[in-house]
Amino acid sequence: MAEQDQKRIMILEAALKRFKRFGLSKTTMEEIARDLEISKGSLYYYFSDKESIYVAVVERMIADCFLDMSAYVETAPTITAIIDRYLALKEKMLLEYHFLFGVNEWIKDVPSSLMRQTIELLQQVEISFLSATIAKGVENGELHEGTDPELTAQLLVNVLFGLWVIWCKWQAAGFDPHDKDGLKCFMSRERQVLNIFFNGLRYRPNINKDC
Repeated sequence: MAEQDQKRIMILEAALKRFKRFGLSKTTMEEIARDLEISKGSLYYYFSDKESIYVAVVERMIADCFLDMSAYVETAPTITAIIDRYLALKEKMLLEYHFLFGVNEWIKDVPSSLMRQTIELLQQVEISFLSATIAKGVENGELHEGTDPELTAQLLVNVLFGLWVIWCKWQAAGFDPHDKDGLKCFMSRERQVLNIFFNGLRYRPNINKDC
């Protein structure tokens, strides 16, 4: 079993290199097998098709990244520190692995079912992380005590996803996924949205008890 697990990891690492450089559509099972110097039959023993490899690659990457973030939530001094680290992580992922998260796919009128599955997976992890972050902010008094962490996190992720789709579509004409300045510009806008959102959660209205 340990040998099989190791072989599976080797396949995912080889596939990631391919996806990172060429994207999903321009990667084949034959190429992944050739990179590993194994037969296609051996590759199919572990994965039924390249789409299943793709999903496994994304799952592994997201798990690795957000495991560190989840641990940081427990020890971070402030909500601002958590968000700063969160944005730095997202920018790094976007710059290095934009092909995995569908910059080009979201330009299409109807994204593929595989891309929707990938985004839903990422959203679930983000909602869990942001919910824990908001809960900590409520507990330590940084955020309004009446805030519902889970519902608020869902709304925030929906807003950020809307920003992502709109930005991708605006890039439809002549978009270059290797343009790091353009990707950093998007992350700057995401930071602005998060600042507005969390500033709103910090606001404590004066309640007139006579009304």
